[in-house]
Amino acid sequence: MAIVKMKRLKLAAVKSEREELLRQLMLLGCVEISEPEPTPEDSEYAGILKKEAAGAYERKSDYDELCWGVTLLDKYAPQKTKLLSPRSCVSRDSVMDESNLQRFLELAKRMNVTDDHIRTIEARQSNILGNLESLEPWKNMDVPLDLTETKTCCITPGMIPATVELDDAMRAMDGSGYEAGLFEISSDKDMHYVLLVAMKDRYQDVTELLRAFGFSAASTTNLHGTVQRNIDRMNAELEELENKKKLLAADIIAVAPVRDEMKLCADRMFTKLQRAESAERLLYTQSAYICEGWFPAEDEGRLNELLSRYDCAWETSDPDPEDYPTVPVKLKNNRITRPLNMVTDMYSLPAYDGLDPNPLMMPFFVLFYGIMMADMGYGLLMMLAGYIVTKVKKPRGTSRNLFELMFVCGISTFIWGAVTGGFFGDAPFQIAKIINPNTTFSGLPSLFTPLNDTLYVLLGSMILGLIQIITGMIISFVKKTKDGHFWDALMDEGSWWLVFIGIAVGALCGFWWIAIAGVAALICTQGRDKPTVAGKIVGGIASLYDITGYFGDILSYSRLMALMLAGSVIAQVFNTLGAIPGNIIFFLIVFVIGQSLNFGLNLLGCYVHDLRLQCLEYFGKFYKDGGRRFEPLAINTNYYDVVD
Repeated sequence: MAIVKMKRLKLAAVKSEREELLRQLMLLGCVEISEPEPTPEDSEYAGILKKEAAGAYERKSDYDELCWGVTLLDKYAPQKTKLLSPRSCVSRDSVMDESNLQRFLELAKRMNVTDDHIRTIEARQSNILGNLESLEPWKNMDVPLDLTETKTCCITPGMIPATVELDDAMRAMDGSGYEAGLFEISSDKDMHYVLLVAMKDRYQDVTELLRAFGFSAASTTNLHGTVQRNIDRMNAELEELENKKKLLAADIIAVAPVRDEMKLCADRMFTKLQRAESAERLLYTQSAYICEGWFPAEDEGRLNELLSRYDCAWETSDPDPEDYPTVPVKLKNNRITRPLNMVTDMYSLPAYDGLDPNPLMMPFFVLFYGIMMADMGYGLLMMLAGYIVTKVKKPRGTSRNLFELMFVCGISTFIWGAVTGGFFGDAPFQIAKIINPNTTFSGLPSLFTPLNDTLYVLLGSMILGLIQIITGMIISFVKKTKDGHFWDALMDEGSWWLVFIGIAVGALCGFWWIAIAGVAALICTQGRDKPTVAGKIVGGIASLYDITGYFGDILSYSRLMALMLAGSVIAQVFNTLGAIPGNIIFFLIVFVIGQSLNFGLNLLGCYVHDLRLQCLEYFGKFYKDGGRRFEPLAINTNYYDVVD
């Protein structure tokens, strides 16, 4: 339960063994290959050491091809899987085997080309369907669409908005004396579809007249023959395209039996991509290369044993304090504190010279979550969900941490639900009342309830907040002392403790001299970094304003009471609504809907508020963030779990 000690690796090896050494380092899985420091231009190595391409771009392209091939199989030949079925497992040797990689890569490329043809067909189908939709209002017109004029007349299909009375347009045209006719083809809620026939010498005048009624000519470009003939032709083309599309899709579906092999090849290509990316971080000479990186100190024996089998020279060293900002961070946690990694990841990893916050945060996070949720029914659901998913689905990474944390928080939620007597709100009482209106059962036993003991819950929440804040200050005090800054710890945290103790003693006994001594200590010490005496005094006096921050932090813990109260009230309201008709079936319907909604809202809401208390109120007292995740060259897969 700490930050793993890291060591720096500097390695020089012959270029001919690069691929094999990178493969073995990947199997070892404990070395992060970092970007080398820039070589100064005036260095004797400036013209010798250089980077070389290792095919990372090509490997990324190949990996994308394989992944897209898997996606196409899921699209055209979806595979039925159980909701909680775990991922398949393969051996490390199987993932590293590249014997049939090229064959499946070519297969994936052919699938992707086939999919491109399908998408071209779909685009053409979409275009035809759009044309069919535009021709639908004209299907009763038997005048060829390419007949736009005769020797003496112009023929134009057009549209007039449905808000215009078509008879008004016809009367206006008749009254103009122009030799023209306007024929209605069809109408819908948006438009009147008409055919205009006018003498050529008056055509411009007629269209100008009709433009006042919103007339616009319809586009019939590239269409020949009657509307019905075009519709028949387009439908025939659609059918032909659909048949081609089915044949092409069948080619992709035919690959479905080797779906698992293609997934495995995608994972194989990903390992190849990782090695290529690592190779491009190296510096090369004509026949050798230089590698820099980091590894956990506990793995030094295994690393030395591996490197001793190759023609290389290496050096390991502890990082200097000035290197700490660049040293990668790896947290070492047990099964209890590991789920909190997702909280730390969302905030920020600790600095290399900082503290692992997970064991320091675990008791408070779980306790506060249980207080806010506080319901035995919800706790049971969380424990069941967390246990079943982790045992059956066997998730990994963040998903595993999420469900493990859900299980642990479910235990706390159940315990606090037992303390407050909550089981899906007051569901047992409401059910008993529906079954027997004269029942004397008044609900499950409890030590206190959020509705009847709100003030005590609020006071308890703030006391817990004070305990966590003081705990954070104690951690900071110990850390500073270990780093050789005891007097800084005494002047910073010690002065505030004197103030807190003095306020408590003064409130209880009226003896305020301890608090006054604490204030004096703050004034005398908090400006010690200022260069002048006046600056030191002003800095010390200004630090007294921080007491409002401490009170604000403590008041922030009132959210423990607020969420406990809100969740309890909402659950009871839904139960009461369901019990009004006195029908158990109606109650169960309202119960399931209401409790599901309340459970979902509180599941997320309690997590967010708990996260805020840890990251702002607690971490602010001792946590030094800014760490960079340790990312070793190791076997990482997307489709399979790798077992030794």
